Amino acid sequence: MNAPSLYVIFITSNQGNKVMKKTWITFNLLVLIFTFSCEDEYKPSCPPPSGKMIALVNDTTEWDFKHVYFRRWSETDFASQWADSSIGIFADFINAGCEMELTLNLLNIAQTLNRQSLVKVIREDGHPSRLQPNSTFYTWDVDALTERFELFESEPAWIELSQITDEQIKGIFQGTYVYRQSTFRFWDLPDTLRFNKVPFEAILLVPPVE
Repeated sequence: MNAPSLYVIFITSNQGNKVMKKTWITFNLLVLIFTFSCEDEYKPSCPPPSGKMIALVNDTTEWDFKHVYFRRWSETDFASQWADSSIGIFADFINAGCEMELTLNLLNIAQTLNRQSLVKVIREDGHPSRLQPNSTFYTWDVDALTERFELFESEPAWIELSQITDEQIKGIFQGTYVYRQSTFRFWDLPDTLRFNKVPFEAILLVPPVE
């Protein structure tokens, strides 16, 4: 009578091990699926690139500004700081986390194919530079401006447009920017940034419909 009882117990243990093994495999598969689904869920969703500008700065560092766009003068929005019929061109460097780190502004650019000299803007009310073609380079910390690099007028600074349509502008620009001293230094950048004959393609910015 003992032998059959032991035989039954032995079969039951084997079945139990198989069940445990299957359960363990299933559990690990579920963990993997959950992990990958979480990674997909929390992966930043960056806006698609628009425009193009790849700049070799100081002949050593390449910055790929994937978001290059322009806006046209608006009497309602920009009457006090933009020249009539001018455009503003903006190049934003977005990191892998979809946060803006760098911005280059080219403001009060006339819609002409002639080369235009750029000046350093003086931020005083009524100063002539505010309505002249000017440029500034900024750094960002998440959504706050942190540092400003001003145009160095002792070196050549200009922009030349080669194509102007309703929705796209192409051209090339050159400028040297120097760090404007502030209380804190957020980014490990050189004090001088040289952009040498950088081509760009800017796409018209269409504000979202509210």
